[in-house]
Amino acid sequence: MSIAVSAIVGPSRIHRCLLAGAGLSLFAAALAVGFFASEHFRSNTFQALLLAGAGGVLMHAGSRRAKTHRIDISGTGKVVLTVQQGLRAPNATAVTLLPGSVVWPPLMLLRLQPDDAGARVQVLTVWRDSVGPGGWRALTVALLATGRRTKHEMQRVNS
Repeated sequence: MSIAVSAIVGPSRIHRCLLAGAGLSLFAAALAVGFFASEHFRSNTFQALLLAGAGGVLMHAGSRRAKTHRIDISGTGKVVLTVQQGLRAPNATAVTLLPGSVVWPPLMLLRLQPDDAGARVQVLTVWRDSVGPGGWRALTVALLATGRRTKHEMQRVNS
C-alpha cells in the first residue's frame, strides 16, 4: 500500500478565531483588573498593562498574514515541506517527522526536523479547515504510517 500524498495547508479560520478570542478575553481581564478590582490589587495598573499587552500580541498574531504550506509524502515515507508566502519562489525542504507529533481529529501538531545541518525544529499546526476535505484523511493516514515507520527505524538503530 502506497502512502504517497500531497496536501496544501492553508490559513485556518479556527486558529485565527481562537487567537482573537484569547486576545479579547485578555483585554477584558485587563479592564476588570484596571477598573473594577483596583482596590484588591496593589499594582493594578501594571497588571492591567501586562494583560492588555498580552492581548495585543495575540490579536496581532491572529491578524498577521499566514503562510501556505505544502506537505508532500512519498511512497517510501520521505516528507518534503514547501513554504509559499507572497510572490517569492517556494522554499522546499526535506524534513523528518519527529516523535511527539500529535494527530487528533480536529488538529495535527507536527514536529518537523529539517534535514539541513543546524536547522531548528519546526512545529506545524494543521487544523481540519486548513486542508481540503479529502486531503485531511489521506494526510492523517500517511502521517501515522510515516510516524510508525520512523519509530521502528529508530528502534532498530538504537538496539
